[in-house]
Amino acid sequence: MFARPKTFFRNSHSERSRLGCAPLLSAPRFRPQFVIRFDKPSRRCQNSLPELGRATLRPWIAIFAVVLLAGLAFFLRTKLPARTPEYCSHTAYGHGVTCIGGAGNGGTNVNISSKTVPYSPAAGHAVIVSAYTCADKDCQEIPVTTLTIGDNVRNPEPCFEPSPHSPFALNETSAGTQKLQEYIWVCPNIPPGVTSFTATCSAEHACTYITLTATEWTGLATSDVFDADGGAASSVQQNTATISTSSPTRYTNDLIYTFMDNTGDETMTPAPPYRTVLQFFRGNINTGAVIENTGVQTTTATWKGNDDWYGAMAAIRTAASQPAQPHP
Repeated sequence: MFARPKTFFRNSHSERSRLGCAPLLSAPRFRPQFVIRFDKPSRRCQNSLPELGRATLRPWIAIFAVVLLAGLAFFLRTKLPARTPEYCSHTAYGHGVTCIGGAGNGGTNVNISSKTVPYSPAAGHAVIVSAYTCADKDCQEIPVTTLTIGDNVRNPEPCFEPSPHSPFALNETSAGTQKLQEYIWVCPNIPPGVTSFTATCSAEHACTYITLTATEWTGLATSDVFDADGGAASSVQQNTATISTSSPTRYTNDLIYTFMDNTGDETMTPAPPYRTVLQFFRGNINTGAVIENTGVQTTTATWKGNDDWYGAMAAIRTAASQPAQPHP
């Protein structure tokens, strides 16, 4: 917050009044205003009253505006969540799998019906959307609603397929005891003309903190896209989130894709071989890796300090995925 200045100007216009000139400032002390003049000043006042076209702006107003804007910029930079542009943090994942771009949207909205993220993928590419929601402002009630995914062309969008266990019921037993519902959907062939994606609550004004991300891919399977999935939530406050698939994967070269969050919005770092796909604000993160071997897949992410957390993952088949060979 800015402190009020002791003074902005000398509050005397006697000399200008003696000359018959209009005062530069007509405002109570400490309530600065700028004066817009629509009359041309007299000749003897022209040297003392600068004219900017048909309007006069005192220099201290410009200085005040600069300080105000600088303060606003500092506030926005320090108080709002850090956001990244619409691109994947890493693009090449191996075996012909490429992340083209992505975007996310969330916020502090309670009792809402939907949330939309603007993003324009190329027609024919695959799109992965992940989303979560709470039921109330404290995330203490178990959600009884569901989410559907659509776009500006069709809502819901029939090309999206949910992962086998979506929605995941993610109930923390750590100090936060938050209860959330999370989804991962894949559309293997997005239709033309899509410019945004919308997660819609099944009941009007019954979802809270809807947050969703959309990422665009090439090199994924065009049908039967899911292999396995899983979800988890914290049992104690800690600095690491760990999620595993609930069953072994059956195909090689799956893209293992996650969406995780911690309550304090600390920046998360995935453990290799997983890499950041998208982190559109601190705390929320999509990670990914193409894993050649089959079996139960596990991913972790870390941050500074102890916190509650939750997340889900899905093994998504790629164009390079092959059924695992049986052991002899």
